[in-house]
Amino acid sequence: MSKSIPNVDWANQLESAIRQFVKEKLELIMREEIKNFLEIEQAGTSNRRNGYYQRNLDTQYGQMEGLLVPRDRNGEFQTQLFAPYQRRIGWLEEAIIRIYQSGMSTREIGKFIERILGNAYSPATISRITDVVKEDIEKWHTRPLHKRYSVLYLDGLYVKLRRETGSSPNYCVNSPLIDNMDLMT
Repeated sequence: MSKSIPNVDWANQLESAIRQFVKEKLELIMREEIKNFLEIEQAGTSNRRNGYYQRNLDTQYGQMEGLLVPRDRNGEFQTQLFAPYQRRIGWLEEAIIRIYQSGMSTREIGKFIERILGNAYSPATISRITDVVKEDIEKWHTRPLHKRYSVLYLDGLYVKLRRETGSSPNYCVNSPLIDNMDLMT
């Protein structure tokens, strides 16, 4: 009798495998970047590889721990994958901004991110990220409203029609309705 892997363990193993795969590919890209940098951009100089340094990076696939970033002896190489002191890739900032726009508080966002990534972000960090869009949100909330808006309602009904050929395909009967609404003042 074969043993089956519980769903939770299987999901964790899959996430771990994906994270490891992405980490390996990121490291491969950076190795090729430094190789190109030293052979083409630094050709004819005494600049050479100088090992690696480790860095943790939060990505949409989870936290990449111990990511090996190559370096050169002169300290001139910089990977194009992320900025020098960047600890998270931009998807997280975008997600925080969208969640904030939907009305969630900074503390709730912090708890949500901690559950997803396992890392805690302070309300102050989240607040600094959301300050980027605060003006846009305020402008949208205080924008002047028009007195009249047009609304388009779309509805459809799927109907089976029998044909002489014996088939009865589904057809959608659409019924659009346009309404001009006056706002109460």
